[in-house]
Amino acid sequence: MPTRLLAIVLSVVCLASATSAGADDRLVALTRAQGVSGFEGEVRQAITGLLPHWASPRTDEAGDLIVTLGQGAPHVLVVASIDEDGYLVSDVTDDGFLRLTRVSTGASFRLFDQFIYGQPVVIRTAEVGGSARSRGIPGVSITQSTHLQRGRDASTALKGLDDIWVDVGASSKTEVGRLGIRLLDTVGLSDRVQELADGRVAGVAAQARSGGAALLGLLDNEGGGPPKPVGTITVAWVAQGLFGDRGMARLAQTIKPDRVIVLARSTGSREVDPRGALGRLGSGPVLPESDAALIQAAKLAGVPFQTVARLQGTTLFGSAKVQTLAIPMLFAQTPVETVARGDVDATRRLLRALTGLPRTSLETQVVTAHFGAEPPPGIFGLLQPLVRAYGVSGHEATVREAIAKRLPAWAKPQVDAHGNLVVSFGQGRREIAFVAHTDELGYEITDLREDGTASVRKRGGFFDNLHEAHPILVHTARGIVTAIVPPRPGYQRATDAQPRAEDVLIDFGTTTRAQTEALGVVKGDAATVRKDLVKLAGTRGTARAIDDRAGCAAMLAALAKIDPAKVGSRVTFAWVVEEETGLAGSGALAERLHPDYVFAVDTFVSSDSPVDPQRMAHIPLGTGAVLRAVDNSSITPPAVVARIRALAAARAIPTTVGVTSGGNDGSQFSRYGSIVVPISWPGRYSHSPVEVVDSRDLDALVRLIVVLANEFPGQQ
Repeated sequence: MPTRLLAIVLSVVCLASATSAGADDRLVALTRAQGVSGFEGEVRQAITGLLPHWASPRTDEAGDLIVTLGQGAPHVLVVASIDEDGYLVSDVTDDGFLRLTRVSTGASFRLFDQFIYGQPVVIRTAEVGGSARSRGIPGVSITQSTHLQRGRDASTALKGLDDIWVDVGASSKTEVGRLGIRLLDTVGLSDRVQELADGRVAGVAAQARSGGAALLGLLDNEGGGPPKPVGTITVAWVAQGLFGDRGMARLAQTIKPDRVIVLARSTGSREVDPRGALGRLGSGPVLPESDAALIQAAKLAGVPFQTVARLQGTTLFGSAKVQTLAIPMLFAQTPVETVARGDVDATRRLLRALTGLPRTSLETQVVTAHFGAEPPPGIFGLLQPLVRAYGVSGHEATVREAIAKRLPAWAKPQVDAHGNLVVSFGQGRREIAFVAHTDELGYEITDLREDGTASVRKRGGFFDNLHEAHPILVHTARGIVTAIVPPRPGYQRATDAQPRAEDVLIDFGTTTRAQTEALGVVKGDAATVRKDLVKLAGTRGTARAIDDRAGCAAMLAALAKIDPAKVGSRVTFAWVVEEETGLAGSGALAERLHPDYVFAVDTFVSSDSPVDPQRMAHIPLGTGAVLRAVDNSSITPPAVVARIRALAAARAIPTTVGVTSGGNDGSQFSRYGSIVVPISWPGRYSHSPVEVVDSRDLDALVRLIVVLANEFPGQQ
């Protein structure tokens, strides 16, 4: 894994003899692997790594991974496709953005492409000779900045391929080339899987990967060696299933089985079930009601099952007998396609019965997660733990604790009644203050519903579509509970970008209110996206909540460089709460603190992006600190702006001046006569899961804060 990736690092640990049926975490390992149709190398690598030591897999010309057991007749072929709908790099622009195209034809509904919009992604470099993909390069699928869309209807237009641009932190086509990115590299979501309650797993192509996990179960053998079937069993993980079934067609040319067992994949029923469901989770594999022999085999094996009118099988194998079954799922063809481990295990047991293999206890592969050991350099090293702290507006205690433990030893912090963290020092006739907010955007649970889901309200301003059909974390008194935001009912027919407010729910994998309550979830709990700081190319990084954890980090870094005994003014550093929901924390602080100047340290929402209007706020990343001279809540006197720029220039601190949208905490102090001076860094894609910052701008901002604390306002 590239060292510049600061995101969660995943490792696979093999544990034998699972005690609970269906607890097969091979499913999680396979779902994490990216495998765009025709480019399934990473999935093949994951499967190969999970094969028993005795297996001798081969890969055919179409990309099918094949393991053969036994010899002679009868010959049974068991197949499951492993690919996913996904994207290829189709162009690299002169200013370093990637454009994408779709390669497969599995998903045809209009909302499909929007599910990658505004999300962290991974670019997989090209396969060589059918080998595993060499590395993953982090990037973000960009989104419009919320602040810059006011008065425009762009948020209502459903997003398609023409709206998708990928930012990898590069500023030119040449820089992209240096990263090793080429045309036809694949692009997919980086946050691919979420484990839910009741043994459910939600993720990209989860149904296909659950089929791949079930096929691995055919090779389990308590004796340690290969199973010994009567005749021959060929197990094939099939490529290009979503591209005209090309992998299956290749198998039909090279293997002449007597019987074929197909683990089918389904798009769900648009007409019958608005949730994109096939069958019922937890009720066993889905069988076609016309296949009496298959139904009888399930009964004899003691495997629970359910039936549907028909499943899509294959006619490629001529006279061979074909039997088709499927693993049930919810939310077909979305990033949170959901399956149940119990159904995977039941399918594995049925496959063993159909192929004549004896029952066996399940060997499991447990996927564990840990943060990368290598700390990021410079200001990002201070920003990372603040990003990792969760603090939806009104729930900032964890962030406050993360800041307090990183204050210099001389600081004497106080927490006021509202939850603001305040450090004051220095003396003199003038009083100045620096203010950054600790809260982030998210949801708050308003009700637990009888079906186990939760209703929510937004805490702050953002587009709901950036959370729809993606994992989410609920923060309870007992700890984090994993969940998803399911796609809106009838998502396969949606024509509007935004779901209705009442259709935004949280799904824990539970089916009753009591089950959700048993997880420790209560009304008022906060919910956020899963997040971490990820280093992009060069000096750039991305995360959710860079607004305003970057401001918090800049103030911490500056405070560490200040000698309070040498400061000529009374100075206050305040990390305040509830900015995103009405500037409440700074409002409470302003009632008792009336400084001459207030420096609000917050994002300058930049239009340095191909999807935002360019008439204002166009300050490129990497140009230094920004004096946010005018926004929707404050105007800084031109003379003050000029004085600060002169002070910065004398210290060789790069600064620019700009106008943008949005408000700032300083505006609360202006009611009491304080001069408000918002100081910032240019940030892309505000109020989204993929905010982007340049460390050079934060370094300049830190230096500016130090100079202002030590020398401003000076002689007037």
